[in-house]
Amino acid sequence: MSSIVQAKAEAQKLIKRYNQLQAEARTADAEEAARKATEAEKLVSQISALQTAISKLQARDKEAKEKEAKESIAATTAPSVKKSTPSTLTTAAKKPEMPEEALEDLKRAEAEKSALELRINRIEAAQRRTREQIDQLARAKQELAKLKSQAEQSVKDRRANDEKLQEELTRRIEQKEREQQRLKDELEAARHKAEKDAELLKAQRDAARALIEKQQQLEREKLLATRRSSGSGKGILIGLSISIFSVIALGAAIWFTPILDSVEIVARLKTPVPTNNTVAVRPAPTQQQQPPAPSAQTTAPAEPKPVVPRDPPRALEVYQDNLARGGLGPVMIKLSDGTFTMGAKASSPFQDELPPHEVRLQSFSISRFEITFEEFDAFAESTGLALPKDKGWGRGKQPVINITWEEAVDYTKWLSQQTGHQYRLPSEREWEYAAGAGKDSLYWYGNELGRNRGNCAVCGSQWDNNQPAPVGSFQPNPLGLNDTIGNVLEWTVDCFRSNYIGSPITGNLWQGGDEDCSHRMARSGSFRSYENALRTTKRNNYSPRTRLDNLGFRVVRVD
Repeated sequence: MSSIVQAKAEAQKLIKRYNQLQAEARTADAEEAARKATEAEKLVSQISALQTAISKLQARDKEAKEKEAKESIAATTAPSVKKSTPSTLTTAAKKPEMPEEALEDLKRAEAEKSALELRINRIEAAQRRTREQIDQLARAKQELAKLKSQAEQSVKDRRANDEKLQEELTRRIEQKEREQQRLKDELEAARHKAEKDAELLKAQRDAARALIEKQQQLEREKLLATRRSSGSGKGILIGLSISIFSVIALGAAIWFTPILDSVEIVARLKTPVPTNNTVAVRPAPTQQQQPPAPSAQTTAPAEPKPVVPRDPPRALEVYQDNLARGGLGPVMIKLSDGTFTMGAKASSPFQDELPPHEVRLQSFSISRFEITFEEFDAFAESTGLALPKDKGWGRGKQPVINITWEEAVDYTKWLSQQTGHQYRLPSEREWEYAAGAGKDSLYWYGNELGRNRGNCAVCGSQWDNNQPAPVGSFQPNPLGLNDTIGNVLEWTVDCFRSNYIGSPITGNLWQGGDEDCSHRMARSGSFRSYENALRTTKRNNYSPRTRLDNLGFRVVRVD
């Protein structure tokens, strides 16, 4: 009985703990309720095992008691049978008497039997109560399982909503950044157009002024000639003067009346033919100067020319490094050391590209193409980084996009580990040195954008203003680099600086000084850029965590 009592006591403790867990689960959060439900399931299993053990012990105890009672009854009745021997048969009429000891044993056995039956009834009642408790626990277990399922579903729904909100927030940020870039490109285009219009207006005014002065000089010459002639020619001279003044007045009206620009003949007359952005005009003669000969012609003073590169870059070698994981790294072009003039011309309105300054660089290698999805995905799979989104434009040889500055730097570190060479993002001066290829023009091939030379908003390619083109889709520059005009913007290693004041003459990196590393510089244009945002000297800056569908990168190897 001691084992049964101990088992019942242990079962009561477990039931009490189960009820406590059930009460706590109703007020706990989803994660805590799930943990308590798991613990309650274990308690139910333990209680069921104890109930089974109690039932077996009770059955075994009952069988032992019944056996003991039968043995006691048999022991008390056996002597009386032996005492009724044949010697007493002669007195059949006499009734046999039971000894007092046997009678007492019989009564004692009956009492024990009654007590045993009472105990069995109590055990059966306890078993019924235990069964009811087990049923209650089973119902509670089902309820806990239901609560757990609801909690898990709530967590899933909350996580799904959070992911949806995060995606929506990311999409809106990307949309705003694209709008900002588009507005910036439009502003650049408008500024470039205003600059051209201002130059054209200045040229027109200078030409008109020169024409008027020339006409005045001719008039003076004719007046002098008229005075030498006979007096009979005065009337003719006066008429001729009136005609000349009329022509001059008409010409001035045409030149300085914008409404006449819509007339095709007037527009052609007012459109100068520029040569290297300078306008050829004759200086206004003074009274001390003699009028220039008809064939003589001088030009207006030209703006100061930047320093001519003394040692233009040359491509020395094309190669690929082996990767430790197998395969090859990006195609690299080794460039010679050299000197070039960095920045825009001194007359440029773009203050962040000024002043123009001479830079001397050591030899380095730069990737021929922008890093592709194929190359970046190999890094992401090796390091467990989430694959960047391609917007359904394809992967493979497409330039990788939606990459933060930090992720681009991590790629260069991984590439250094795989190849045993030092890779990093290019500096601004390295990028401009390689992209310009020693040319002093807006683009590496000249000052006119042309057709199908790259991928931009107005380049005339099949990808214009729609999506990036696969790398190498256009003619490379003289050093062998592809896609330095448009396609995607490219991260550089440099922090933001508002201009080039204080730039060192030597060194591939400009470190220290007045820099803001909360933003990083990006170069080139993109498939959404307009003409004026595609020049080699164009600078952009973004937060290092920016992701754009028109922003990628290329790499440099330090030789």
